[in-house]
Amino acid sequence: MDPMDNDTSPSASPGHPHPPPTPGGPTTHHLPSTSASGTASSSTIHSASRRRRGLGVVTQNACTECRKKRAKCDGKNPCARCKTQKDVECVYEVPVRQSKESLRHENEQLRRRQRLCDQVFEALARPDNNISEDVLFRLRNRQSIEVIWNWLSSSPGQVGGPVPYGGGPLPSIGMSAPSPGSSRNSPNMRRETDQSSPWSSYSHITTPAAPLESWSESHSGSGEFRRSRGLDRVLSPDFSDTRAPARTWSMVTNDASLVQHLLALYFCWEYPTFALLSKEHFLRDFVDGRTRYCSSILVNALLALGCRFSSLPGTRTDPDDPTTSGDHFFMECLRLFHLEKSHHSLTTIQALGIMSIREASCGHDSESCYYAGQSARLATEMGLHMIQDDRRNDDESEVQAATFWGAFALDHAWSLATGSLPKCSRFLRLPPKPAIIDGIEATLWFPYTDDGEGMSPPAPSLFKKSNQTTGEWSSVQPSNVRSVYKCLCEISELVHQSLYILYSPGMPLVGQDLLDNYQRYLDFSDSFPDVLQLDVHFTPAVLFARMYHQFVLLLLFRPFIQLAIVGSNVNPRERCLEAAREISSLVDSYSRLYSLKRTPTFVPYFVLASGIIHLTTGADIWKNPQGAQDGQRRTMDPSAAKAFSRCIADLTEMAPCHLFAVQALNHLRFLPKKWNIDIDIKVALGEEHLPVVVDACEATRPVASSINFFAPNVTGNAFDRSWTPGHEWRLEDEQSEATEDDIDWSENAAEKPPWWWPFTTNRPIMHAGDRLIRSGFRPVDEQDP
Repeated sequence: MDPMDNDTSPSASPGHPHPPPTPGGPTTHHLPSTSASGTASSSTIHSASRRRRGLGVVTQNACTECRKKRAKCDGKNPCARCKTQKDVECVYEVPVRQSKESLRHENEQLRRRQRLCDQVFEALARPDNNISEDVLFRLRNRQSIEVIWNWLSSSPGQVGGPVPYGGGPLPSIGMSAPSPGSSRNSPNMRRETDQSSPWSSYSHITTPAAPLESWSESHSGSGEFRRSRGLDRVLSPDFSDTRAPARTWSMVTNDASLVQHLLALYFCWEYPTFALLSKEHFLRDFVDGRTRYCSSILVNALLALGCRFSSLPGTRTDPDDPTTSGDHFFMECLRLFHLEKSHHSLTTIQALGIMSIREASCGHDSESCYYAGQSARLATEMGLHMIQDDRRNDDESEVQAATFWGAFALDHAWSLATGSLPKCSRFLRLPPKPAIIDGIEATLWFPYTDDGEGMSPPAPSLFKKSNQTTGEWSSVQPSNVRSVYKCLCEISELVHQSLYILYSPGMPLVGQDLLDNYQRYLDFSDSFPDVLQLDVHFTPAVLFARMYHQFVLLLLFRPFIQLAIVGSNVNPRERCLEAAREISSLVDSYSRLYSLKRTPTFVPYFVLASGIIHLTTGADIWKNPQGAQDGQRRTMDPSAAKAFSRCIADLTEMAPCHLFAVQALNHLRFLPKKWNIDIDIKVALGEEHLPVVVDACEATRPVASSINFFAPNVTGNAFDRSWTPGHEWRLEDEQSEATEDDIDWSENAAEKPPWWWPFTTNRPIMHAGDRLIRSGFRPVDEQDP
């Protein structure tokens, strides 16, 4: 007997109503079971059975098992046929009726996906390691084919060709595999599977397009650094919808929050001084994962420099050694640099400039000068200065101009400090300067540290009021980054002229040329824009621009401190002293505003130059560099001694951030001893906690592994050492104090080293003797003021 006809069936028994029809199940009502007596005839039973198989008993949507066997199904769950079979699951599927049009559309979609897959596979097979590694990285992290193809098509020279920059938003790129400490089942993440994708067997995880606030909270990386307040305001103040970066861009760390934090520190405290990149273009490509204006070598260089402004253990190669800050990122940057077959790319030139700034912070002056020179040469070789005026508003030209001007300014700063010609010709064609855009100028700047936004406010007199009613004080102010950048570019143009006036071989300097060049600096100072006036704005970049202007004037006149200009009331010594005082005043303002724990890289160089001028003018070193008579110690003017001690204290405070400050401290401690100056150098507050504590005399000696731009402790054997085997050194030679008499110089007085040697490697090209007078200069004497 058919189980359906059994009156003892659970579906027909009292208290067991028929189960509700499943989706896609029968649409008619079931007939109630008919009782069958033992005396009923077989024909009656057969008739009832046939009636139950009529309309309302057989469903229009059979279960999958009945459809396979082409059997009738009653539409119940489970159906009667499936009940009689073991290990069979009764499943109903919703019927899908497709038209020819929908089938054609589905066919076209499959063909399109096949084309995308073929192009992605083609990118994987390319000889370009960077592209293939990026594609493989994205596939391993479960990114869809469409997302990878969109990324490739938006990268110049890749699959699909370049698209115009800013020509439409790219789809949100999924994050890579979660870092340690994060969960794949986070409520902020959703699981997506593309059924039509050839990768549908993999479920990839993507984050919803969300601001950095929510993203960083769910991606805390190793847990060492949690996102600080204000991070998104530093990195993307002009983007309303900031997305999660496609990757960290560095093999050193997978902590995306730490990477963003270090970038924020760079853009807060260093940018735009000697910047070779456009912040806006860089950050867009950094977030989107594009390699047009962002690359791994550039990001690692920025991270190495950003580590100098952080005290987090993760920013150091050795967590207990602050001198290793950023070393791991810098070594990765060098590894990528040496793997490149050609350095002629925008991001590599930019990375070289950032590497130069980082090495300057570490006190590796010869390495810094080398990277700056390479950056400038490559920028000229690529023709970045050959930008037509009609292309100045295009994105590519804007980034090219920023790259060239940053390399140009950095190379000229080092050329001026070392007394050498720049790495470009005298009459080089210069590109237009980056345009000043009101929206970028108006972006707010505020102090950002390891603790996030905000600092303890200093004296109210140093801040402008943010609320006249409540009297609250705030350091938040417009950044004016483009105005500062343009100012630095214009100063570099003047430096370019000065270098060729001072150091061109075969063209001895004439006094009038120096005066004319000085007048250009005065005209420039008078034309400072209102937004850079110190009574209006006082960001670190504005203060740096002011310091750099005074530093240039100091170095312009320092070679002539023992000379007077005939027929002029311009006194080189007074101009140097005036610039040194102005630098000290600006540094003091910076200290009271933000402290000196985080400063742009070259500020310690400014303080060193200022301290040397205070020392030499306060003790009259410029009159008699050889020392006091009869072994007497020189006395120092009290005001100069106070200013000199202030320089010691400033460098001590900067030492944890910039290792060059430690070297500068050694120089300023060694020079009074060398010049026999009677001055009591008090131990500055915090000096006992310096990252490096060494003997000043030993630390100021030259070493064979460096060009030694700043090595005042030079002895005769430093010039005639031999590397032949078996040569024995005497300990007393190594420990002897430096004097100029130790060196076998020419008898010609004009060839004697000046008092400021060897802080620059060259001296201006000048006449000597009677021809010196005819060229407009004369030596100072005791009667000169």
